[in-house]
Amino acid sequence: ALILRRQADLEQARTLAERLMTDFHEGRRAQPPGLVEIVSGAEAVHRRFEHLQRGAKRLVQVLDTPPYAGPGGTPNKVELEALARGVEYRGIYDRAALEAAPGTIDAVARYVAAGEQARFRTALPLKLATIDREFGYVPLTVSQPDIAQFMVVRPCSLLDALLYIFDTLWENATPITFGPGGLGKHDHSGEIAAHDGRLLSLLATGMTDQAIARHLGLSYRTARRRVAALMAALGADSRFQAGVQASRNGWL
Repeated sequence: ALILRRQADLEQARTLAERLMTDFHEGRRAQPPGLVEIVSGAEAVHRRFEHLQRGAKRLVQVLDTPPYAGPGGTPNKVELEALARGVEYRGIYDRAALEAAPGTIDAVARYVAAGEQARFRTALPLKLATIDREFGYVPLTVSQPDIAQFMVVRPCSLLDALLYIFDTLWENATPITFGPGGLGKHDHSGEIAAHDGRLLSLLATGMTDQAIARHLGLSYRTARRRVAALMAALGADSRFQAGVQASRNGWL
């Protein structure tokens, strides 16, 4: 009788365990898959971003602001490859990003020449990338002083909020241009070419003369003389007026 009673208890426990396991697996199926993936370490963060870009099929959107996983101004070769296969890129650059390293403007010029739509703002609230509007890539904390941890965000309300942030900033950002035909001095026909085109593009971002000098490899005094000469050619007494005149002339 004792053995039969113990067998009945064991059978009851087995039935209960099976029911609990069934409930557990049904609960897992009802829950969405991991909505957030944490990536830790600067090198891992950089590799994961490259991987996400290689997987992009339609659209990559980026808010570009320091800090960076690698040296600032280093060309994003994965972007150039993606642009070549037809992926659309939209980039919004913080002024601090454009001033981060002398090679940054050259890198952005390469992206624009390859097809990127580039814009800038005086300040961006965070670093962000979205891939095909199906994935977000964002720092774990906005205030972190480095890029030690990022999140891959899959479709959820958080991703919707990140897309809304990008779309809002994009609508109010200023396009980055590099002048018709690229760069050079203006001539008597009213056209602009090489180094004056580059200078005008830097002025349009609101850069200081010091930052312009650094990007163009000039001394501060030479940069100021070049700015003054360009403004004189435009018949402008202020940078605001110079921008208006350059736009009217089709130089921007």
